[in-house]
Amino acid sequence: MAGSVEKRRAAILAIIERDGTQLVVDLAERFNVSAVTLRRDVEELSAQGMVHRTHGSVSLPKVPGSATHDGPFTIGMVVPHSNYYFDGVIHGATAAAGAAGAQLVLGVSDYDNSTEIQQVARLTARGVDGLIIAPTPDFHTGELSIDQQKWLVSLPVPMVLVERPVASSGVATVLDSVSSSHAAGAALAVRHLAELGHEKIACVAIAGPNTPRILEGYLGAVESTGLTSMGIIGEGTPGSDDAEADLIRVVKEGVTAVFVHNDQLAVKCMMWLEDAGISIPDDVSLAGYDDVIAALAPVQITAVAPWKREVGHRAVQRLLSRLRWGSLGGSFARLATDTMATEHIDLIPRLRVRQSTATPRKAGPLVPGSLSPAATAEPAGTFSI
Repeated sequence: MAGSVEKRRAAILAIIERDGTQLVVDLAERFNVSAVTLRRDVEELSAQGMVHRTHGSVSLPKVPGSATHDGPFTIGMVVPHSNYYFDGVIHGATAAAGAAGAQLVLGVSDYDNSTEIQQVARLTARGVDGLIIAPTPDFHTGELSIDQQKWLVSLPVPMVLVERPVASSGVATVLDSVSSSHAAGAALAVRHLAELGHEKIACVAIAGPNTPRILEGYLGAVESTGLTSMGIIGEGTPGSDDAEADLIRVVKEGVTAVFVHNDQLAVKCMMWLEDAGISIPDDVSLAGYDDVIAALAPVQITAVAPWKREVGHRAVQRLLSRLRWGSLGGSFARLATDTMATEHIDLIPRLRVRQSTATPRKAGPLVPGSLSPAATAEPAGTFSI
């Protein structure tokens, strides 16, 4: 009996150390004990100087000389845009902040480094307690530059990076981060197509900050499943039809499944294929990425769905945990390494299977101008990546 009480009290202390101030009623429900029993635990921990007890709540005792905070926390958030993908991230962050009684203030960078710096400067000047930021990486590599990383760790408030994982050798690894594992997400789509029986596939991709990781997952899964990739087709000018001819060509050369990053481009690919007399999914299976508008396509598109809202929600929770822990002064890098372990959280997307993917048609390339597979076995001009 005494042992179970001590274990419960140790667990209560661990929760408060990790997550900050807790309501007594919430703790009682969590441990499935009465509020009276939980208050006795809190009173004992308080008598030992291990917690600070107030009316209805319990927190860690104040550290002499540490900073204090009156009122709700204010969180600054800087993202590239407020629609499409990041709309979900913002909604998740807003919900988490609201549930915690915190205020969220938004800044939009439009994928511009100088605007990003200005937005952060404005937010810190307004006195935000912490930042959640998706800095603009190099679109070719998906990485943050050395200068960007140095700037981030020099900022005077705690922060959490969202959707921007940092290479293990980067100085910004001391920052907390919450990201979608886009490589794992792309691999989910490729494995799904392989399991359906497709052998020759292609990829159509936008030029964006997550594209390098999308292609990493695509190529890795192609290799591990033994598929043949007939090409990676770039979108070309954003919003254009530059990729149409290459897409139709690889399908006529034998591709039976196409993986497209992102949803908007996947809907265009569907239109191009249908205009060429190629049926989805009878002739070609189509899988997309992001799952923002995939379910609204004429043929609902199977799509990889990152946990966008969860990314925003988890980022706010992580930042609030750090803020509640309390600053000891100095740069955020010192706070991260000296008082609380840094966390890099990678959320694995899920795959939503819909109407656009099916078992493949009879093997063989499509004859130009015809929906029937060619009688000859080997297509001309194919290439593997």
